[in-house]
Amino acid sequence: MAVQNRYEPTQLIQMPSKGNYWFVIGRKPQELRVKDKDNRQRLSTKTRDKRQANLLWRSIEAELYALWDSQLTKDPFIETIKPYWDETELGDLEASRKAPEATMSGERSFLLRRLMSAGLLDEGAINRVYEYLSYDEALKLRTIQDFIKETPNPYPLHIQQRQVDAQRAITVTSMPTLNSNGCPTILDLLPAYMEADRWRRVSLKEKKYAPSYIRKCVEIIGDKPIDQIIPKDAVDLLAVLHGEGRSTATIGTYKRNVSNLFTWAKIHAVNKDVVPNRPWITGNSFYGLSIKDYGKPKRNWKALGVDQLHDLFTLEMPKSDRLLLSILITTGMRLDEAALLEWDQYKVDRNGLRYFDLSLGAIVKTDKFSARTVAMPDCLELPQVGTGRLFDFRKDDDGKSSRAASKHLNEKYLHKIRYNKQDDRKAVHSLRHNLSGLILNLTNPPAATEHMNWITGHGMEGSITQSERQKTYNADVDVQLKYNIVNRIKHSWLK
Repeated sequence: MAVQNRYEPTQLIQMPSKGNYWFVIGRKPQELRVKDKDNRQRLSTKTRDKRQANLLWRSIEAELYALWDSQLTKDPFIETIKPYWDETELGDLEASRKAPEATMSGERSFLLRRLMSAGLLDEGAINRVYEYLSYDEALKLRTIQDFIKETPNPYPLHIQQRQVDAQRAITVTSMPTLNSNGCPTILDLLPAYMEADRWRRVSLKEKKYAPSYIRKCVEIIGDKPIDQIIPKDAVDLLAVLHGEGRSTATIGTYKRNVSNLFTWAKIHAVNKDVVPNRPWITGNSFYGLSIKDYGKPKRNWKALGVDQLHDLFTLEMPKSDRLLLSILITTGMRLDEAALLEWDQYKVDRNGLRYFDLSLGAIVKTDKFSARTVAMPDCLELPQVGTGRLFDFRKDDDGKSSRAASKHLNEKYLHKIRYNKQDDRKAVHSLRHNLSGLILNLTNPPAATEHMNWITGHGMEGSITQSERQKTYNADVDVQLKYNIVNRIKHSWLK
């Protein structure tokens, strides 16, 4: 394979600090270099054998050059939407760009439809995106905007139905709906439903996106009078969402939102033209409908390889990013728990053991298992104690920071250490899996399963009942037990 002349030749170097694996190392092109930084980039051959490494050298060199090529020719459209793309909700962006639906309906239109259906694009981002669209793409985007915006469609029902059929070729219902008794439709009830008392008990984020989910359901089954919705409509909804490649969890979110509206309507949607007044509906076709046979199977995050952990912690990064990654790999905290940490939660017990108290401050999950003490091993170095939050990731409508933190850490670091494009289940969430595996590998003595659950914040009854544990929640023995486990793990990648 010929070496590309536009880049400097690479070197094949064995690195003792990386377990004696051989690495292909090259200097980044001038356009990608950062002042006062190490501008070398390396890819592992994943072998300690020199002969095998030599055989792999040129193919890995070509992979490195291809990576630089892609970075030098970035698509401004992709760069605009990338900060809004949530891998947890939508899956890998590059995989979505190559999906069959993207080929059929156009890559940009497909990506925009997914982002807007999930409520992830704000008005400013949408306006910026128009600069990179062709006329046909802009027309499709305007159609999507008009369909999901809050303003009700001024046309009568039979014309709305024709508009949906013409503009969105994925609807199941294509015939106008006859409404002889004046029963309200789904969208007729939506404004009143959004003012219901139930929204006082749910998060602002859930309320914000509920109308978009319900409108998407209407787009599929039609804006029928609610007394004409039958079980087949519910099944059709799940089938269409499944055909669009949605995950089981996402399909469940759509179904839950429209089902909640119908549950509310059973009580509050009343026909007052008859005496005595009667509810328009007495049942809910969506309630209890199983989604287990619909949607793409869940793809769990995978733990990083040992060489990937070494690669991760040798990357150049600000001290705050290194601290957050170090907390995740050594304590087993959830990303949201760590990203929201406040210095008031940092404590030292009478034996000098350091820990974070997740029963205080900005805890993410309020269940009895997540509210816990988190022991810190000796190898975890903290900066000088301060005030306020340890990290400054922005909070979303639910007061969480995991989306912003995940996007930042994955794009800056985790994506760089993946073996290849198929290695897409390695992300910042993987570090929590790594710690669980490291605990399971402890011997002489092994760690009890319930103790591992105590550390990571899963079900923690184990050999100590919940009431007994609550009595000793802040007792030294609880922190000591966890410390004794996490401090036995050797984190060579942190050195």
